Amino acid sequence: MYIVQRVLNSLKNINPSIKAYALSLMLAKGRKNCAEMSRSIGISEKSLYHFLAKSIINTEEIEKKLVLLINETRVKSIRRALVIDPTAIIKHYAQKIEKICHDRTGCTKKVEKVLVPVYAAIIDENVTIPLTLDFWVQEKIIGKKKYKSKMEIAQALMISAKKMGIDFDFVALDGAFSFPVMFDFFKKNERESFAMRIAKSRLIKTEDGITAQLKSHQALKLHRNEREKTIKAKFASKKNKDNTYYFFTAQKRKTRDGEWEVVYIVSNMKLPAKEQVAAYNLRSSIEKMIRTTKQKFGATQCQAIAASKQQAHVMAGFLAYSILNIAKNDKQTESVDFLVNELRDFHSNDLVREIMKSKSLKIDKNIDLDAKQIQNYPHLTRVNADQIIFRRS
Repeated sequence: MYIVQRVLNSLKNINPSIKAYALSLMLAKGRKNCAEMSRSIGISEKSLYHFLAKSIINTEEIEKKLVLLINETRVKSIRRALVIDPTAIIKHYAQKIEKICHDRTGCTKKVEKVLVPVYAAIIDENVTIPLTLDFWVQEKIIGKKKYKSKMEIAQALMISAKKMGIDFDFVALDGAFSFPVMFDFFKKNERESFAMRIAKSRLIKTEDGITAQLKSHQALKLHRNEREKTIKAKFASKKNKDNTYYFFTAQKRKTRDGEWEVVYIVSNMKLPAKEQVAAYNLRSSIEKMIRTTKQKFGATQCQAIAASKQQAHVMAGFLAYSILNIAKNDKQTESVDFLVNELRDFHSNDLVREIMKSKSLKIDKNIDLDAKQIQNYPHLTRVNADQIIFRRS
């Protein structure tokens, strides 16, 4: 019952509509749209639509709650990163969803019809708390005046995080952001530390005057059992006239296939090589968060047309993930996915009763809580889905 109490305490003072929606994402085993969640856990469909109807207000309240969780879990002695990472929510059959566009996805390695949210999350060795997001849209769709590149969105998210009063030590970015525009941004914000992946073909010039690509520079060669090495250098490309010295780190690591590869990190933080690698590796936790919010909390499954409703749906998944991630750390379990499965298998009735206690929600009081588990059987879920398709056609 610890996990149940932990979840309820975290949602104690929040809007009942948000509470119902976040708990529904945690408990529903089928698709995460209002109709399926309603059927799966036995609450009124209207209560879930009510959350989406007030999507803008609810998104703002969820964001404030996430900021509180971030501040409550801050430990000054532990290095903390603001991680910015774009992802893709595939919408193969969507036609009218606002801000839908085409972009290459890391999942299929193809150009797909997608929503492209750029996520911001606060990460340290203990917790991963997603904070907010903004959608990237192709220029030809949104128009030249309103268009923002992913780099501009990332910069806006960094500025927004500072305005919210969030305390973090540095920004961690992947290699897609390692371009002069982003380095210029960090130069203008001198107090902002960063670590990001960088292409091995980039030209650098060390203090002794030697110019070479990262992969070829003798000062970065790893010998025998060396796993990482850091040097001080500046960019030597004619296109990049940045004379600032940065710290470049070579890291030898194993790939998924068991082969060895060398990757490179650039940073403006004066740290030993192992700490440079450890700092950048905090970024990997956002990939786990993105996977879990898609697979367990249905970030890809909202059927709303308005982008604000799509955002509210994802933000409710952020809240669910954050609560369980903090509980995971307290309970010392392996993953958020493990806690989600535990809630669905053993504690769903307790949480559904908690939803139904709320006087602010219109709940179907005829539902038999004892029969709820039967509704989650896969073959019954498919039957219900077929019926929906039949009625719509």
